Amino acid sequence: PTAGCLACADVMSGHRASVVRRLEVPDIEVISCHALTQDEQLLALCPNTEEIQIFQLVDDQYQRTSVLTKHSQRVTGLDWSCEHRLVSVSEDRTAFVWERSEDGSWRSVLVELKAPRAALCASWAPDGERFAVGLASKDTAVCFFEPTVQCWVAQKVGKSKAAITALAWHSSSQYLATGSTDRHCMVYDVANDVGTQQVAENAGAWVNAIAFSKGNVLAFACQDSTVRFKNLTSGPDAKVEVVRWNGLPFLQLNFVGRDQLVACGFDNVPVLFQQSGGQWKAIGSLDSGPAGGAPQTCLAARRESFDDARNRFKGNSIGGAAAKADALSAASSWHTNTITSCCSLHGLRFSTSGLDGQVLVWEIAG
Repeated sequence: PTAGCLACADVMSGHRASVVRRLEVPDIEVISCHALTQDEQLLALCPNTEEIQIFQLVDDQYQRTSVLTKHSQRVTGLDWSCEHRLVSVSEDRTAFVWERSEDGSWRSVLVELKAPRAALCASWAPDGERFAVGLASKDTAVCFFEPTVQCWVAQKVGKSKAAITALAWHSSSQYLATGSTDRHCMVYDVANDVGTQQVAENAGAWVNAIAFSKGNVLAFACQDSTVRFKNLTSGPDAKVEVVRWNGLPFLQLNFVGRDQLVACGFDNVPVLFQQSGGQWKAIGSLDSGPAGGAPQTCLAARRESFDDARNRFKGNSIGGAAAKADALSAASSWHTNTITSCCSLHGLRFSTSGLDGQVLVWEIAG
């Protein structure tokens, strides 16, 4: 089907998501990654630098409370544990676990990552006892806390032929799925220190994102604009179901509910995939645009971009045309640039952030 047909199907089926919270601050032009706690009280984001900015929900608005500055190069991954610990990884080959003190300050705990190359992504296990880090050195580090040395220690798991770009934990915290630019998706049993390979799947293209459902379905998004589903209840040799999207590739995947998957990426909109009649299908965009309704909460701050200011200063027709184009783009979708990060929240809610400097919290209509 064409993208137009998918959009029509979306309208007919009534699948839409409303934006219930929105964050946009004046000094942040780009957000490379973000993480939001399940209760939506704490938000961590990276403005495409070595800094981590912490926001807290106060009176239904996110207010910046801290800036964490341990890393020396761009932060590439953030994730909250179930106990509100934050893990951060960076291109500087380091990782830190951040814990909040009673006075509201944050202290960093060292991670003995021993990474020869950049760390690309990070993900906490659902039980909060371990986290995984995907490395450009073609392997994955599973980290656990060692009380004798009072730091987090890494145990390397598996070996791919290229960088590890995506991670996902099974809900049992026993299995870890990895995706790589070597076009393979792997699943390891990490209940012990060895990490036994359980599944090896050729994705046919770079693996950009990966996700586990509570129903043992493994989904992975590839650079060829496909999302592939593998039901592991049928065993490691189960057939892979390929759903092709007639658009640009996805960079992020998250299951929302048992049989719904949200995919985000270069199309600037969250796209819904749903299982129906035993098959996975691309339903279409969940974004009805700002014209579909304003968020329930106000902006933390109104941003004025450099381009807008420059165009107003020039006062010429080119600037006016650009402003109209920006307004049209904003009316067609909430995000106006690539969505780089997506987090699954409670119920039918999820959050997204992008290169347009926005963080949005969505809720799918029930």
